[in-house]
Amino acid sequence: MAEGNGAERLVAGRYRVLRRLGAGGMGRVWLAYDQILDCEVALKELTLPVGVPEEQWGARIARARVEARNAARLRSHPHVATVYDVVEEDGLPWIVMAFVPGAKDLAEVVRDQGPLSPADTALIGVAVLDALTAGHRAGILHRDVKPANILLTGPGAQAPGGVAGGQVLLTDYGISLQPDSGETRLTTTSGFIGTPGFLAPERARGVAPSPASDLFSLGATLHYAVEGSGPFDRPTPYETLSALLFQEPPPPTRAGDLGPVLAGLMAKDPEQRMGSDEAMRTLAGLTATPGAAPGVHKPAVPEAETTPLPEEPPASRPPPVAPPAEEGPSPAQAPPRPRHRWSAKLPSGRGWGVIAAVLLLIGGGVWAGAALLASPDTKAPKTEVVPPYGDQVGLTRELKPGDCVRAAWPEGRLKSLPKLKIVDCKTYPDGQVLDVNATTSLADARANGPGICTGLLRDTVSKMVDVQPFALVPSEAGWDKGVRNTACTLFGKTVSLYGPVGDYRKQGEQIFVENSSIGDCYNSKKIEENNYAHLLVDCNKPHELQGLGYVKAPQGLKFDSWDALYDLCVKQYGTYKSSTRELYAWNHAEDTWNQGFRYAMCLLAMPEEGQKLPPGSAVPTPED
Repeated sequence: MAEGNGAERLVAGRYRVLRRLGAGGMGRVWLAYDQILDCEVALKELTLPVGVPEEQWGARIARARVEARNAARLRSHPHVATVYDVVEEDGLPWIVMAFVPGAKDLAEVVRDQGPLSPADTALIGVAVLDALTAGHRAGILHRDVKPANILLTGPGAQAPGGVAGGQVLLTDYGISLQPDSGETRLTTTSGFIGTPGFLAPERARGVAPSPASDLFSLGATLHYAVEGSGPFDRPTPYETLSALLFQEPPPPTRAGDLGPVLAGLMAKDPEQRMGSDEAMRTLAGLTATPGAAPGVHKPAVPEAETTPLPEEPPASRPPPVAPPAEEGPSPAQAPPRPRHRWSAKLPSGRGWGVIAAVLLLIGGGVWAGAALLASPDTKAPKTEVVPPYGDQVGLTRELKPGDCVRAAWPEGRLKSLPKLKIVDCKTYPDGQVLDVNATTSLADARANGPGICTGLLRDTVSKMVDVQPFALVPSEAGWDKGVRNTACTLFGKTVSLYGPVGDYRKQGEQIFVENSSIGDCYNSKKIEENNYAHLLVDCNKPHELQGLGYVKAPQGLKFDSWDALYDLCVKQYGTYKSSTRELYAWNHAEDTWNQGFRYAMCLLAMPEEGQKLPPGSAVPTPED
């Protein structure tokens, strides 16, 4: 596209370009009008410098598509700029993103208003670190964390005095990649991949990127925010790169208690660099000032054993078994811990815990009060609590992937909107949120949300038994308050899930038939006579058991009909009775059996006590 205001240009037959919002090394960003959904969006146009060899076009275009894919995978995170779509125009991709009115990047804010306070800088650090950690867990590295890629939004963002309520958004995954992609080069023939002043030293030496590299860049960015200049700023990129490699950052003069965090994050040796958990604990603590705005929360962070939680109950009051995440009437109580049995003799036979601290995120990242850049005299307005999915569902906050819920179904299980309560995933939940889908209109969410959720959860459903996806679409009031995600939730069709499912399960945790998956590998732990716990383990290591699949018992078959269940497994999968394999049938508990969950999992094991299956045991194909 030629320079100018871009008026009257129609991209992909749908997006009418209005004006340019900004430009960067790989593209220009335009404000556009979506003629189908009747809303404004931001379009990122890929641009290539004059003289770029033709063979580099493919790599540049592929990198833009990677940006869209990676950002879209993190679309549910409140501190990642939302990407809606990628469209083609003149053979090049245009990335369709959410338009956030009044946004200014951190570099602009510091240039216009001067360095930030340590507390405000810590708030930004907590938000960006939370976004980076979510990406790292998904296998995505940002690789270009810098002030220009952190957006601050809100009604007062353009005015001196700061933001009266806004967001912190990490943007521009244009050079991001997954760690196993094999791309380790620092530069292309047309310049740096990454910004020298904020690049980790090991990256400048050509070492493969890692989460620690992003943490170094975050430290340099926070140094810029609180000091007003980058730690390695020099007149030219190559002088900057030399300082990055061979000089220590200057001691901060304005950072106060933030100084040790900056030093820890900017350690030259990645092995000595402060980790994300420690950085989150420290940054979150620096935001907990007496003058902090009411309603401001911090992200869940691992808490040091010597540091009490701010919400810790008085010593005279015993702490709850599981944190009550929602108020209001409680649906059905959690069932008693079941007894689980085996249908045949068994070979006789950690995870980690995270102490949840205070959360910084509220309402998709919106701060309900005068926080970042606000003047000391600003008073935070009270925020109206709106049920994001309507009064019938009754929740007071938006659901996130990984949340577990207990449900009461007024018109029968899975036949209407349930009354939900967020619960600890270890208290036998009825369902769990596995994914979310962002849309640009409420009508689109209502029309397409259920189908999209079915697609997103299809792989998990195919490996489980007696489960069903369910889409929780924002209510009209929730949409008006900024809730844009449909929560794709998996429920047990007959009984509860009895624990987290899919990738939210952790190795070493006890697994039940209700939340097991085909291909799972287990070790057994004897609890009492004929009663064993099944602990999830890595299939790439020796293991005692592996799940082949499920069989359904006919009506009238009793819970303890072990021989009949074994025969059903043999009919489905063959006997596997040999010197190297043996078949078992496993069902769960008599109370769930009587409720209608009449399934058993067929398990493969070694025939001799104490023997284990070799690493990587494949799941056999059922016999005809």
